[in-house]
Amino acid sequence: MQPSLHPINDQLPSPKGVALAVLALSRRDDVTLGEIALAIQTDPALSSRLIKLANSATQISRPVVSVQEAVARKGIKSVCQLALGFSLVDQYRDGGCAAFDYPRYWSHSLLMALSMQALAARMRVGEPSELFLCGLLAQIGQLALATLYPKQYSDVLTAYQANPAQSLTAHECAHLDTDHIELGSAMLADWGIPGVFTQPMALYEAPDHSINIEDARTNSLILMLRLAHWLADLALCNADQRPQLTRACLTQAAKLDIPAEDVAYLIDDVIAEWHDWGTLLQIHTEPLPAFAELAQESETTAKNVSSLRIVVADSNEFTRRKTMALLAEDGHHAVYAASDGHSAMALVLEVLPQVIIAHCNLKQVDGLALCQTLRQTGEGHGIYILIMDDHHNVEHSIQAYEGGADGYVSSTLNAKILHTRLVAAQRMAQMKQVCDKDRAQIRQLAAELELANRKIATALPTS
Repeated sequence: MQPSLHPINDQLPSPKGVALAVLALSRRDDVTLGEIALAIQTDPALSSRLIKLANSATQISRPVVSVQEAVARKGIKSVCQLALGFSLVDQYRDGGCAAFDYPRYWSHSLLMALSMQALAARMRVGEPSELFLCGLLAQIGQLALATLYPKQYSDVLTAYQANPAQSLTAHECAHLDTDHIELGSAMLADWGIPGVFTQPMALYEAPDHSINIEDARTNSLILMLRLAHWLADLALCNADQRPQLTRACLTQAAKLDIPAEDVAYLIDDVIAEWHDWGTLLQIHTEPLPAFAELAQESETTAKNVSSLRIVVADSNEFTRRKTMALLAEDGHHAVYAASDGHSAMALVLEVLPQVIIAHCNLKQVDGLALCQTLRQTGEGHGIYILIMDDHHNVEHSIQAYEGGADGYVSSTLNAKILHTRLVAAQRMAQMKQVCDKDRAQIRQLAAELELANRKIATALPTS
């Protein structure tokens, strides 16, 4: 159920100036294209953006050269909604929420918009300019929370950065009794965005297992929004996060039946458009290598981490399978499952894993006890042990780390968090290999030295 916006409507992000005038005109039954075009022409920036969008999204060879033609081609309703989106970009470039990165928010939103526009031309489930707006406003609830509750939302974002294993929406609900998805959906409905678009926008951040949609168009839009979001994350992330996000983009594109050989062309074109639009809208964009290079780098990285042997010990079949599915997405790991502590211990002795992911509520021997037992053995010191819990609990996390765990995560962890943990595990495994090699060399040198001493002692004359 969507929250009522009436008590807070005046404080929410909303269009002003020409965009507000255009929206008011659009509510008249007798409004003409000429009146809408005349209002838009009073804002040169808005005029140029609409003309550019009409040209970039059209299949007609003759370019649009006037605002009135752009309005005629896109339609009054579509133009009004786009004016709303561009108005928000201009008005909310900064604000009072200290932890909210306003420039990154708009850069991310712009890239999502252009990705959705490009995908619209391929998937044909919506008009390109409509899907451009969907991408631009997909995260509008975050901007709204930063605007409504600048101090509180700054605290929420700080808490999320400290504990990213718990979802952003969980942090928002814990502090604000709402989240950016719920608030954003209510705002979009209030602005007249059709439900055929607002429903996918409200669902695309949820995991697959929690979504049961039979409508093919809605499912396609959810997958498109996810791909757009992953691509925006990829363009703005640190270099060490690129391999994982590149694989995520390729996986998502495959779900949309986009051939791997087409993905690079699609993404490179979108990134070029992103830089072009960034200049027009005065939004910062980041340089990004060609996607083919990123894919090659991702493949190399996957090969480097594919040798990990991982034991997943979890008595809950659902979360155990979910963790194993995430591991399958991350690389070609050798994954072994255990449903209780005794079988987990037997597996550890048999396969000598580099990583153990153990649930704290594991039956027979719980995850913490398993960790403590392993740390008392020689081999157990070199294993990366991750304790998983259904809910983040400060006391449990302290016990986990004091018991020798290398990490403590929520069972709702996502692919990005898991990959980050596995990178750390890979480093530990590599360090162990180096140490084992050094020990072997030391033992060999000691044996050679002992042999040389014996030869010297044998060769010395007796007195």
